[in-house]
Amino acid sequence: MGACMKPPHLAIVTSKCNGHTLYTNIHIYKEKFALNKMSTVGQQISQGMGYLHARGILHKDLKSKNIFIEKNNKVVITDFGLFNFSKLYNRVGNGLSIPRGWLCYLAPEIMRSLRAHQKYEDEELPISKESDVYAFGTVWFELLCGEWPFKDQSPESIIFQVGKGMKPSLANLQASQDVKDVLMKCWSYKPSDRPDFITLMKSLEKLPKKRILARSPSHPLNLSRSAESVF
Repeated sequence: MGACMKPPHLAIVTSKCNGHTLYTNIHIYKEKFALNKMSTVGQQISQGMGYLHARGILHKDLKSKNIFIEKNNKVVITDFGLFNFSKLYNRVGNGLSIPRGWLCYLAPEIMRSLRAHQKYEDEELPISKESDVYAFGTVWFELLCGEWPFKDQSPESIIFQVGKGMKPSLANLQASQDVKDVLMKCWSYKPSDRPDFITLMKSLEKLPKKRILARSPSHPLNLSRSAESVF
């Protein structure tokens, strides 16, 4: 890595990412991850995010499009700290142009802060280490289910449900309790109830290996407010 700190030419130089994004593997190639690969990917994301958080750096936009899978399943996290809410405003400036799937990564406290026809600076939104953890939960859901939560639902519906603490049911997902627990802990309604990334990494290290998860196309249809009622 390198950096130019001499104004006005500020820049960061990083290594080139080889391979595909996690988004491409999941949503384009429809790859079904064995649990051992899923766990390895999750551990590396948690390790990288834990490193950033330990140095006071928030990602702000953790999602499968910002995670690359290189050879030998090496994970590279990109675009950390670069998110700017102003990029989402449409040309007219009276609304947001919401990328597909983006809302699914936003924590409830961020959803509740959004107001129609209102412009935001990043510091006005409750973006935090805990909201990064929530976003990781959505990445974990993508690995588990091969799609985003709240599939084919309108932005208004997603904002309402997440803001109220409603979660897609995992009742039809054939996975062990500890696999589901990782998701539900990350998706805890209260930020203080979410684990940090070091704790997540330790939980992922304990998951069983060598199994491909069975997915049901009907699993997102049922919604729940609590982790206890989805199993």
